[in-house]
Amino acid sequence: MKVTGKNSLSNFIEICLKIIFVIGIIIYITLPFLLSKYVELFNPVLDYIPALVILYVSGIPALIIVFKFIKIFNTLKQDNPFTMENVKHLKVISICSLIISIEYIIGMFFIVSIFEIILIAVFIIVWLGGYILSELLRKAIDYKEENELTI
Repeated sequence: MKVTGKNSLSNFIEICLKIIFVIGIIIYITLPFLLSKYVELFNPVLDYIPALVILYVSGIPALIIVFKFIKIFNTLKQDNPFTMENVKHLKVISICSLIISIEYIIGMFFIVSIFEIILIAVFIIVWLGGYILSELLRKAIDYKEENELTI
Protein backbone atom coordinates (compact mmCIF):
# COMPACT_ATOMS: atom_id res chain seq x y z
CA MET A 1 0.00 0.00 0.00
CA LYS A 2 1.23 3.47 -0.85
CA VAL A 3 1.99 5.81 2.03
CA THR A 4 1.86 9.12 0.16
CA GLY A 5 -0.19 10.38 -2.75
CA LYS A 6 -3.81 9.93 -3.68
CA ASN A 7 -5.51 6.65 -2.67
CA SER A 8 -2.86 6.06 -0.02
CA LEU A 9 -2.65 5.37 3.68
CA SER A 10 -2.11 9.08 4.38
CA ASN A 11 -5.35 9.89 2.55
CA PHE A 12 -7.25 7.38 4.71
CA ILE A 13 -5.70 8.78 7.90
CA GLU A 14 -6.57 12.33 6.83
CA ILE A 15 -10.22 11.30 6.41
CA CYS A 16 -10.18 9.65 9.86
CA LEU A 17 -8.67 12.82 11.36
CA LYS A 18 -11.39 14.95 9.76
CA ILE A 19 -14.03 12.70 11.32
CA ILE A 20 -12.27 12.93 14.70
CA PHE A 21 -12.13 16.73 14.34
CA VAL A 22 -15.87 16.99 13.68
CA ILE A 23 -16.65 14.63 16.57
CA GLY A 24 -14.32 16.71 18.77
CA ILE A 25 -16.19 19.90 17.92
CA ILE A 26 -19.53 18.21 18.68
CA ILE A 27 -18.19 16.95 22.02
CA TYR A 28 -16.77 20.40 22.81
CA ILE A 29 -20.14 22.05 22.16
CA THR A 30 -22.13 19.48 24.16
CA LEU A 31 -19.53 19.11 26.92
CA PRO A 32 -21.65 20.49 29.81
CA PHE A 33 -24.45 18.04 29.04
CA LEU A 34 -22.13 15.07 28.47
CA LEU A 35 -20.12 15.74 31.62
CA SER A 36 -23.24 16.12 33.76
CA LYS A 37 -24.53 12.77 32.48
CA TYR A 38 -21.13 11.18 33.13
CA VAL A 39 -21.07 12.54 36.69
CA GLU A 40 -24.65 11.44 37.27
CA LEU A 41 -24.22 7.90 35.93
CA PHE A 42 -20.61 6.90 36.57
CA ASN A 43 -18.76 9.21 38.95
CA PRO A 44 -20.97 11.17 41.37
CA VAL A 45 -17.98 12.26 43.50
CA LEU A 46 -16.35 14.13 40.58
CA ASP A 47 -16.36 17.91 41.00
CA TYR A 48 -18.34 19.09 37.99
CA ILE A 49 -17.08 22.70 37.65
CA PRO A 50 -13.31 22.01 37.89
CA ALA A 51 -13.65 19.07 35.50
CA LEU A 52 -15.65 21.18 33.05
CA VAL A 53 -13.10 24.00 33.16
CA ILE A 54 -10.16 21.62 32.65
CA LEU A 55 -11.87 19.89 29.72
CA TYR A 56 -12.92 23.18 28.09
CA VAL A 57 -9.48 24.73 28.45
CA SER A 58 -7.67 21.66 27.13
CA GLY A 59 -10.20 21.10 24.34
CA ILE A 60 -9.06 24.01 22.18
CA PRO A 61 -5.38 22.95 21.99
CA ALA A 62 -6.50 19.36 21.38
CA LEU A 63 -8.64 20.45 18.43
CA ILE A 64 -5.75 22.54 17.11
CA ILE A 65 -3.49 19.47 17.27
CA VAL A 66 -5.95 17.40 15.23
CA PHE A 67 -6.37 20.26 12.73
CA LYS A 68 -2.60 20.60 12.28
CA PHE A 69 -2.28 16.84 11.76
CA ILE A 70 -4.95 17.13 9.04
CA LYS A 71 -2.80 19.78 7.36
CA ILE A 72 0.30 17.57 7.60
CA PHE A 73 -1.51 14.56 6.13
CA ASN A 74 -2.87 16.78 3.35
CA THR A 75 0.72 17.49 2.27
CA LEU A 76 1.42 13.75 2.37
CA LYS A 77 -1.59 13.19 0.13
CA GLN A 78 -0.14 15.75 -2.27
CA ASP A 79 3.18 13.85 -2.09
CA ASN A 80 5.00 16.96 -0.81
CA PRO A 81 5.83 16.40 2.87
CA PHE A 82 9.10 18.36 2.97
CA THR A 83 7.74 21.86 3.43
CA MET A 84 8.37 24.57 5.99
CA GLU A 85 4.62 24.61 6.62
CA ASN A 86 4.90 21.11 8.09
CA VAL A 87 7.71 22.33 10.33
CA LYS A 88 5.39 25.09 11.57
CA HIS A 89 2.54 22.60 12.04
CA LEU A 90 4.77 20.31 14.11
CA LYS A 91 5.91 23.22 16.26
CA VAL A 92 2.29 24.25 16.89
CA ILE A 93 1.45 20.64 17.78
CA SER A 94 4.40 20.64 20.16
CA ILE A 95 3.36 23.90 21.82
CA CYS A 96 -0.28 22.77 22.15
CA SER A 97 0.89 19.53 23.75
CA LEU A 98 2.95 21.48 26.26
CA ILE A 99 -0.06 23.69 27.02
CA ILE A 100 -2.27 20.65 27.62
CA SER A 101 0.39 19.13 29.90
CA ILE A 102 0.58 22.32 31.95
CA GLU A 103 -3.22 22.54 32.14
CA TYR A 104 -3.47 19.00 33.49
CA ILE A 105 -0.63 19.57 35.94
CA ILE A 106 -2.57 22.56 37.28
CA GLY A 107 -5.75 20.48 37.16
CA MET A 108 -4.18 17.90 39.46
CA PHE A 109 -4.60 20.41 42.29
CA PHE A 110 -8.37 20.07 41.84
CA ILE A 111 -8.89 16.53 40.51
CA VAL A 112 -6.32 13.81 41.04
CA SER A 113 -6.56 10.62 39.03
CA ILE A 114 -4.27 8.16 37.33
CA PHE A 115 -5.87 9.22 34.05
CA GLU A 116 -4.51 12.74 34.46
CA ILE A 117 -1.02 11.46 35.22
CA ILE A 118 -1.12 9.33 32.06
CA LEU A 119 -2.37 12.29 29.99
CA ILE A 120 0.41 14.51 31.35
CA ALA A 121 3.03 11.90 30.44
CA VAL A 122 1.59 11.36 26.96
CA PHE A 123 1.42 15.06 26.14
CA ILE A 124 4.93 15.69 27.46
CA ILE A 125 6.17 12.94 25.13
CA VAL A 126 4.20 14.46 22.23
CA TRP A 127 5.62 17.89 23.11
CA LEU A 128 9.22 16.66 23.04
CA GLY A 129 8.67 14.38 20.05
CA GLY A 130 6.92 17.08 18.04
CA TYR A 131 9.67 19.57 18.74
CA ILE A 132 12.41 17.12 17.80
CA LEU A 133 10.55 16.04 14.64
CA SER A 134 10.04 19.65 13.59
CA GLU A 135 13.78 20.30 13.91
CA LEU A 136 14.63 17.10 12.01
CA LEU A 137 12.20 18.04 9.25
CA ARG A 138 13.66 21.55 9.08
CA LYS A 139 17.16 20.06 8.70
CA ALA A 140 15.92 17.66 6.01
CA ILE A 141 14.39 20.56 4.11
CA ASP A 142 17.66 22.49 4.39
CA TYR A 143 19.59 19.51 3.01
CA LYS A 144 17.03 19.05 0.24
CA GLU A 145 17.26 22.70 -0.79
CA GLU A 146 21.06 22.59 -0.66
CA ASN A 147 21.05 19.45 -2.77
CA GLU A 148 18.71 21.03 -5.32
CA LEU A 149 21.04 24.04 -5.59
CA THR A 150 24.07 21.87 -6.31
CA ILE A 151 22.27 19.97 -9.07
